[in-house]
Amino acid sequence: MRRFLPLLTLGLLVLVLADRVSRALNRGPSGSDQVASETRSATPDLRRRPTDAARAPAGGAGEAGATRLARLAAREALSREAGSTYLDSLILSTDSVVRRWPDRWGLPIRVAIMEGGPPDYDPRMAGYVRTALDRWEGLGIGLRFALVRDTSQADILVRWIDHFDFDRAGQTDLTWDQSGRVRRALVSLALRTNTGVILPDDALLSVAVHETGHAIGLPHSADSNDVMFPATRTGVLSDRDRRTAAVLYRLPPGPVRDLVAGRGR
Repeated sequence: MRRFLPLLTLGLLVLVLADRVSRALNRGPSGSDQVASETRSATPDLRRRPTDAARAPAGGAGEAGATRLARLAAREALSREAGSTYLDSLILSTDSVVRRWPDRWGLPIRVAIMEGGPPDYDPRMAGYVRTALDRWEGLGIGLRFALVRDTSQADILVRWIDHFDFDRAGQTDLTWDQSGRVRRALVSLALRTNTGVILPDDALLSVAVHETGHAIGLPHSADSNDVMFPATRTGVLSDRDRRTAAVLYRLPPGPVRDLVAGRGR
């Protein structure tokens, strides 16, 4: 019996090592999809412009030639469309990442609207979110939305709060992977300003449309006529809003900054 103990011990050691190798391979090099997030916000027109906090990983080195060509094409498209869109902020920002929902080949983005919450919530407010979704889906750029009841199955979760503790009326938290593909979004909509003033219905709608724009990946615009202006004044999409969303969803997601010809990184 003692002669077999070394062989048994060696066999157990081999099994343990094989299990550890298998687990490492199954995890893969990238780990979790939740590698970065961003907070974007909206403010009604009577209030100050908020500050966005953005964090995203830069693209890795040694990418395949086809990927680099796609990124160069994206960069050229951003430069070419700079006059008719507000995607130039992607070039000027420190991370310069095109973030959007990946192509879903007809499958909708699932949206869960959490009705209720603050005492002043009214069921009509859910209609503002549905209107916002319809306006962006109506652009015909490949985005489709479907309302779901199960929040655990939602890609976008919308909730109401009474107010923010600082000067804003809406906030969108995005999560995306290392390739710039948005994985989920949390949209928070306030019923009051941070000073306690109840927001009128037109402001609630404008903020809902604005935050839905962030939820699909759009940045802020410097033009007050656009829905995506930080101190949003309208819930109607402008030509620049429409053009910007269309160009965004023609671009491949991912970083573009390192392909600037003749400019510093």
